[in-house]
Amino acid sequence: MNEQEIREALEEWESLSVNPVNRYEYEMRLKWLRDQLSNLQGERRAGWEEGLKKGMEEGLKKGLKQGREEGVRQVAIEMLRSGLEQEVIMSVTKLTEEELDELKKKLLDE
Repeated sequence: MNEQEIREALEEWESLSVNPVNRYEYEMRLKWLRDQLSNLQGERRAGWEEGLKKGMEEGLKKGLKQGREEGVRQVAIEMLRSGLEQEVIMSVTKLTEEELDELKKKLLDE
């Protein structure tokens, strides 16, 4: 059941006569429906919390990866400034020739 169906069921029960038997059935059904609504809201909250946790974990992993990549680029820039040969820099940093060329351009722009 979704929330709309539960709400419609609540309205229908409220419109029934309130003789003692119907009233008791109504109260039991009302309790059950409220429990269902509470369960739905609890599951939604749990899903949201789980999604938030996963999102934060993925964001942290992505941030760490980007940080490592930036660190490698900074080391390569310092190696270029020191005059090391491109082959040595590529071997140590595992950067491609194209990536190293981009860093050289960046150095020239500074």
